[in-house]
Amino acid sequence: MKYTAKTVKKLSILIIALFAVLLFAGVSNVAYAGEKTKDEVESDLSQAVDEVLARLNLDSLQSFINSLGSDEQNFLSIASVKDAIKVLTSGKGSFFERLFSVLGVTFGRYFFGFLPSFITIIIICILKSMLSGMTADFLDNSTTEVVHIVCYAGVITVLTSGVIGIIKTVVGTINALSKFAEAVFPVLLTLLSSVGGATSVATYSPMLAVLSGGIIKIIVNIIVPAFIATIVFSVVGNLSKTVKLEKLTGFIKTASTWLIGVVFGLFATFLTVQGVAGGVVDKFGFNVAKFALSGYVPILGGYLSDGFDLISASIVIVKNAFGYFASMVLVGVVLFPLLKVMAFSLTLRFVSAIVEPIGDERVAKLLHSLAANINLLITALAGVGFLFFIMTMLMTLSCNMGL
Repeated sequence: MKYTAKTVKKLSILIIALFAVLLFAGVSNVAYAGEKTKDEVESDLSQAVDEVLARLNLDSLQSFINSLGSDEQNFLSIASVKDAIKVLTSGKGSFFERLFSVLGVTFGRYFFGFLPSFITIIIICILKSMLSGMTADFLDNSTTEVVHIVCYAGVITVLTSGVIGIIKTVVGTINALSKFAEAVFPVLLTLLSSVGGATSVATYSPMLAVLSGGIIKIIVNIIVPAFIATIVFSVVGNLSKTVKLEKLTGFIKTASTWLIGVVFGLFATFLTVQGVAGGVVDKFGFNVAKFALSGYVPILGGYLSDGFDLISASIVIVKNAFGYFASMVLVGVVLFPLLKVMAFSLTLRFVSAIVEPIGDERVAKLLHSLAANINLLITALAGVGFLFFIMTMLMTLSCNMGL
């Protein structure tokens, strides 16, 4: 049977048309089958997030939170760590809303809590001034100095309990930060590893050892003893007019402040640079793995890549929520002891301003010197808390893969 050129042309057009219809029908069916509604995608992602949370071991963090003081626990108001993180993954939870109101109330409570003890100091100074005024005409200088020493001993007795309490608060907070690191950072490292953050994990691990080991030891073994030395020298230096230790006290305080500044500054700079660099390398590696998966598995690659995105997205969401939650716990751990130390320092300055007009210059100078030296503890506590906060935020923001 012979086909004319016209017939062949018609058959060719028909075949092309049929092929086109089949092709577009297949693409339409694939696209329709692959499409999901927004609610379905959110449901799949929520389920994946629940699975990630179920696998996380957060018992250490739960125990750590349960061991915190009443102020910290009232601020956090958390019964279950996993429930709190689950709420954060939905974007509904926030701890910042009640932060400032809690801070104001707590600071006032600390300040007025210290006042009764310091009112005792004011009364002692008033009695000493009255005694000195009544006996100034018939007591010699040596007897007047004995009266000063007796009253001074009473002031020191009152101050000692307060200073010891502040030192215990600072040391306890530093130890709490070590426990915080043990409870939080292993979880963040695990989540980073799960999304391909090998470089970030390798970068952060030695820094965590330096932060939770070296820097904390510097605070406990150098800064706190230096503060105690300044307190002792201030007390002795104001006991008698002939003892001059003000310059030695100032030297110890200045040297300790410089040490804190240099150590914290170098660590924060190195941590920031290394953290950013590690995050860039990990993001590049993640993208290479994703595109390689799609490119070298032609039939299933797209579906595997979509699943890869779902799993990684759920882990990143949990990591970010956990990091945000950990930062709030860190704020509670550091901020309330810091407020207590600041309130003690402010109370010292307040009482010093009241005592000075009464005429007891040496007691006023002692109180002012103690308040100035306490700034050393405030700097150390705020600095180490800030370093922990930077570390937590860098680990949280690493390997977000553009999500």
